[in-house]
Amino acid sequence: MNPTKFEVPISMRWKVSKEEIQRKLYGHGLYKKSKIAEFDIFYGLSLTQTENKVVISLGILMKEVPFINAKFNISIVASNNFYFIKEYRFKSGRMHGKTICSHEQFYAPSNNYFINDYIYFNLEAILYFEKEQKNFVKPEIKSPNNLGEFLWNRDDKDFDIVCDNGRRSIKVHKLVISAKSPVFDRMIQSGLKESKENKVFITDFDSEVVEIAIKFCYCISISDFLNVSNGIKLLQFFDKYDIPDLKNLMEEYLFNQKSPMHICEIVNASILSNSIKLREQCFDYLLECMKESIFINALDILDKEFSLNLLKASFCSLNA
Repeated sequence: MNPTKFEVPISMRWKVSKEEIQRKLYGHGLYKKSKIAEFDIFYGLSLTQTENKVVISLGILMKEVPFINAKFNISIVASNNFYFIKEYRFKSGRMHGKTICSHEQFYAPSNNYFINDYIYFNLEAILYFEKEQKNFVKPEIKSPNNLGEFLWNRDDKDFDIVCDNGRRSIKVHKLVISAKSPVFDRMIQSGLKESKENKVFITDFDSEVVEIAIKFCYCISISDFLNVSNGIKLLQFFDKYDIPDLKNLMEEYLFNQKSPMHICEIVNASILSNSIKLREQCFDYLLECMKESIFINALDILDKEFSLNLLKASFCSLNA
């Protein structure tokens, strides 16, 4: 069985008093840890002193994963003097850190490390690792009422969908795409250029997405070709060309793929594609993440109106 690849965003905000640092730094140092319960992975920050240097480090502890690749950023709030941005491969129990400054400079007011005698460390990271999934069954993403590959493999196709600025042409049957999409049907029946030339140009989707979408229209399984990125594009394709049954299936697929890593992209896609059901499902998921203090990747790209409504809802007292 091939291992499954995971991308997990994490974050931590660590508030430490100057008094506590002065008491503990010279011994074993100070530590703050957290856990990713789903994967039994612990991570944490440590503040230690090596000779006359103050060092901040990230450490990761895991049982079932041999190593984890991490892209991480450690910064000190209110100070422009320290950023630690790094990519590093962690083995279990290993720490990786960077010197902040000397012991004397650490407490110097000119560095602005402390606010009212507290220092605030921010950690943001994405962890990349592989893990065997037990009893994992890959879902079959296949249109109902399957015509199979029989029609797709025939050589009597009578219409071309041209993509990639004319570099790629995908041959289809008029009857099939007309039956699935009223938009294509109007093109074919219009008597205009597309109808006369038996050809349509698609410029806003690449050939990979178009081919997967058309195969889906032919009721061919597309499970092996799907990921969150092209799933989002397929959702937009099915919305633009008015293919509601396949759009519904793609909404279901994307929600099943939700994670703190990709949820903001999925939300934005749901808004662009008028997918109200998917949008509201994502809204509820994000509220749960906020309740559980789960870090969400790429919040800065989230639709602004959606973000505001989410913030308002987080202050409401909701019945279970």
